[in-house]
Amino acid sequence: MDQEFALPVGLLGRFAVVKLWPDIKAAEDECIARLKIAAAALGMECIEIHADGRLLEAPDRFITKKDVDFVLHLHYDTPKLYDVFSFVALWNPIQFYHEWGYSRTSRNLLTHDDFISCSSPAADDHVGRMVRRSATHLPPLFTMYHSVTDIVHAPSLGDHKLFYAGINWEALTGGKSRHQEVLHRLDRTGFLRIYGPKLFQGVEVWRGYKSYVREIPFDGVSMIDEIAKSGIALVLSSPAHKESELMSSRLFESVAAGALVICDENNFAKKYFGDSLLYIDTRCSIDGICEAIRKHLVWAEHNSDEALGMVAKAQDIFRKKFTLKKNLIDLYREFSERKRTLLKLQRSEGAARMSVCVNLLLPEYSRDILDAHIASVVVQEYDDFSPVLVVDAAAARENRSDIEVALANSAVHIDLLEVDFFSYGPTPEVKTRRRLGAIIAEVLRRNSPADAVVFVAPNEKIFSNHLQVLAGSLARQQDEKCVATAVILKNGTQPIHGICERIDFRQLDAASPMGYARFMFRVSMLVEDLHLALPYVDRKAMAVMAGGGTIVQEIPSTVVINIESEFPTGLWDEGQENELISSFCPEVFAISTGFEIILPPLSLPDMPEPSESLHVVQVLRWVVNQARALRRQGLAARIVALKRKLKKKLSLVKTAA
Repeated sequence: MDQEFALPVGLLGRFAVVKLWPDIKAAEDECIARLKIAAAALGMECIEIHADGRLLEAPDRFITKKDVDFVLHLHYDTPKLYDVFSFVALWNPIQFYHEWGYSRTSRNLLTHDDFISCSSPAADDHVGRMVRRSATHLPPLFTMYHSVTDIVHAPSLGDHKLFYAGINWEALTGGKSRHQEVLHRLDRTGFLRIYGPKLFQGVEVWRGYKSYVREIPFDGVSMIDEIAKSGIALVLSSPAHKESELMSSRLFESVAAGALVICDENNFAKKYFGDSLLYIDTRCSIDGICEAIRKHLVWAEHNSDEALGMVAKAQDIFRKKFTLKKNLIDLYREFSERKRTLLKLQRSEGAARMSVCVNLLLPEYSRDILDAHIASVVVQEYDDFSPVLVVDAAAARENRSDIEVALANSAVHIDLLEVDFFSYGPTPEVKTRRRLGAIIAEVLRRNSPADAVVFVAPNEKIFSNHLQVLAGSLARQQDEKCVATAVILKNGTQPIHGICERIDFRQLDAASPMGYARFMFRVSMLVEDLHLALPYVDRKAMAVMAGGGTIVQEIPSTVVINIESEFPTGLWDEGQENELISSFCPEVFAISTGFEIILPPLSLPDMPEPSESLHVVQVLRWVVNQARALRRQGLAARIVALKRKLKKKLSLVKTAA
């Protein structure tokens, strides 16, 4: 282990990183390779996992808190889907969130326990806005950059060639960019070396460039070696990166390689590296940009000692703040204290602790579901709770020995409660499922006294911090009856899953279920006449229990619902159930959006006429925005009006196309 670092007591020295696209080679592979190298340099280990928590090398095994100290998630396209403390790296410009779906991708960030900054004010403030009133999250504390382990090569101008690496995205669409025009111009000079994929998505992206050399493998070291050979690196940023003051990995690679850096006007570089780099202004004309690069190359050739002094200065700055080794050391030194701070924030000093009864529903016997229920309660970080396995009486009689053995082997004592989930006919094969509300009403009557109650469906999994988040919320907010988390909708083995935050009891959607375990109720505030309605509802039992008060939503997504396994199943009449609920607690039909990002309501303005330079893309954006706004407001009549208006204007779209 590195001499300057000793692993803190209680930590494993092993962390995981999510590889989101395991079947393709991407820039994340280079980041992961460098994280592995940095971890090994410190005597630690970095392992790769799939987005759902499965080990990359052993896909039948899921990561647990016993395996790693934390998970590092590098991308915003997927939420957390594993029960381990999770960091998400804020490495992307804000523009990317808008392009990929701002609400969805931003909300994905909040499923993680904490954030890793890369010193971008825009990226940090993006998260800061979302957690500013949160009792479960704090703005980022740690920094980590898409960097390298440490200095690799001493300062050298190598072959006095200009290194550039990239994909040349514009080649995929036939478009042009200022970077592309600059590279075309530099390609004629003979001092440029271009590296990148030869084929990308079936296109020869660097076709026609004389300066193109070859593809560099994503192994964490080859890129740096090639930069060192060239000696001078051209580091360019996209407009989105400049706006968010985010620097690409090329700056860190080039400094670690000992090369002289020619950088654009990205404020990150100027702010942190100052006069240790050479700069160009890419807002100038193409001629001006190319002339500025030429002058820098000539200056370096005639002032090599001064140029090498700049490289040495840049490396000194890099070593003090930007190496992956330093970032990991800083994180590990303060990690345990950070977790304690977050937990203290959730618990709230002086608040009375809540005793919680957790009811694990098992209407039909399944050893897999039973084991999953047991695993969920065994890992809970909250300790003042009593789990109860609520099993169908007939299933309990038929599988008693298996159930008793499973409960006896549980590390946490679990009570057994037998209820009739079904009404039986002349033979056991003829059975009718009882309403879920009737089951829950019976369970509430037979439960031991507790301050709060939770019901976990057979298709749900709760994370280890679930009870802590909800019980802490009720403890902090003594006047509230119901609190809830968001849920993660697991769609089979697909890597991208959704977050369900909205609570809308008006119309349930099997493709986006609200779930049951996400709700925790304060028992003392359940209405006394709950028996008048609860036994007569089925899938909206949570609505009746929540009626008469608001639902306080917390940021964490601590419940995973397997949407391929519907619960409950069978026919039911939603209209009749809505009418019953309306007569008992109509206020529960108010929509609760939690931390869902809601745009202001949109009116229905006339679409622009062809004379206003109408573009098809603008029309499509108009249509999408109007439809989203109407769907959010639930205004069916206005949707009909929108359809009529679109039909009337369809000829304009065709004309513009």
